[in-house]
Amino acid sequence: MCCWRLWVALFLAVPAAAAHAQDETNGVPAGLLNHLKTGVNITRWFCYHEDPNDTDHFTHYLKPEDFRTFTRLKLGFVRLCISPEIGFDASTGQRTQSQPMIDSGVRRLTGANLAVLYDLHDNGQLKLDQAGGDKRAFVNFWEVTARHFKGQNEGLLVFELLNEPQFLKNPADWYALQEQTVQAIRAIDPSRTIVVTGTGWGGIDTLAKMTPLPQTNLVYSYHCYDPFFFTHQGATWAGEQVKHFKSMPFPSSPEAVTAMLDKIETAYQGDVKWYGEQRYDEAYLKGRLNVAEAWGHANRVPVVLGEFG
Repeated sequence: MCCWRLWVALFLAVPAAAAHAQDETNGVPAGLLNHLKTGVNITRWFCYHEDPNDTDHFTHYLKPEDFRTFTRLKLGFVRLCISPEIGFDASTGQRTQSQPMIDSGVRRLTGANLAVLYDLHDNGQLKLDQAGGDKRAFVNFWEVTARHFKGQNEGLLVFELLNEPQFLKNPADWYALQEQTVQAIRAIDPSRTIVVTGTGWGGIDTLAKMTPLPQTNLVYSYHCYDPFFFTHQGATWAGEQVKHFKSMPFPSSPEAVTAMLDKIETAYQGDVKWYGEQRYDEAYLKGRLNVAEAWGHANRVPVVLGEFG
């Protein structure tokens, strides 16, 4: 959702210290939880790149200065986004030409003492929530991946099953598939920590309604892009309205949006006025994040904010 090479800070909604004190670790190793406090998404290394055979790109994308930046920011982990075009093959599980370069990337990151969320970053390409979507291929991908990494970096390498599953009309299908996939991984690699999530693009409200899985050693992820008109202003992929928004203020108020009204098409002035009337501010945003934190405490599981913008 952004052109930065490294983007979106992450943190545990259930802080590691609190999780330890209240036994909310859900079996996640304490050392790993300590890593999962602050991190970044790496989105353009193995994701959003058109040529799956671009060896030079995959080999040289991260520079030494990037690792110095990780140290300066005191990062504990990265979310390594891997698009289906780069890492997924419906018949074999993994793309054989890409996997050695992904492996090298994982080694570089874990060698720098960074935990890695190995994220299958689907943006609808797999069509898992549509009739005919190849759910067996999805499970197969994770079985192959589990065999590939079995016994490697169990304290730093985490499997994140799927980026932002939608399943708006059939949420039960996702929860069944997610649990099936967790079981398949655990049958092969029983000690691996796994990131799971809710439907509806992995949002806060679906997390709040989610029933935790029976398995342990799971971290629950959610994404937050509230308020949407602010975080997605100018985006070309998120609906017609936000394409036309520029300089949306935060905090919002009727007074704060007045200057925008003369600069925007008449058709969208009502949306801008509505945004101002909501009076979005820091307290609102904290309240939204507190919903996820409260769910984690209530269910005694660690929760990670996987994307925030």
